[in-house]
Amino acid sequence: MTGVHVASLRLPAQAVASPLARSFVRGVLGEWRLAHAVEIAELLTSELVGNAIGACAGDRPPASVEVALTACRGRLLVEVTDPDRRPPVPREPGMDEEGGRGLMLVDCLADRWGHRPVRGADGRPGGKTVWFEIAAAAPETAAGLPLRPPAQRTPSEQAGPRTPPPDLALLGRVRRCLHGL
Repeated sequence: MTGVHVASLRLPAQAVASPLARSFVRGVLGEWRLAHAVEIAELLTSELVGNAIGACAGDRPPASVEVALTACRGRLLVEVTDPDRRPPVPREPGMDEEGGRGLMLVDCLADRWGHRPVRGADGRPGGKTVWFEIAAAAPETAAGLPLRPPAQRTPSEQAGPRTPPPDLALLGRVRRCLHGL
């Protein structure tokens, strides 16, 4: 991938936004030939969009969220903007709670993340953007050579399940985060 690639999508702040955002990320990154970054980008985008929807619940008129992707110099920046001015606050959910782990995932899986206030068209405070950054460059060997994609499988081989190789860098980051809990 060379140059700067930018794409954005505005969605209603409703439950349908999360699957639409995942589909948008998957499609755009596939077109940009960054399929190796899809899994993490899709998961973290879905978490941020879910948080944005929750922050906008009950807004009248109904609010919208915007998902923006920027790929440049081997990095992928994903930004989710919503009209709520409150900053995101990571929390430690109880063992039995179903939610509350989204920002924990973002913190563990993203290389960097943060938020910034957004100004409205009139210059007044207009919400916030929560963002994360991950590597967009294809995985490499220790010698800096690109990893080859898996060989095409024959139809008989495709019938059985195949486990992809583990992403050791990702597993290391998750382990460090879990160790810190």
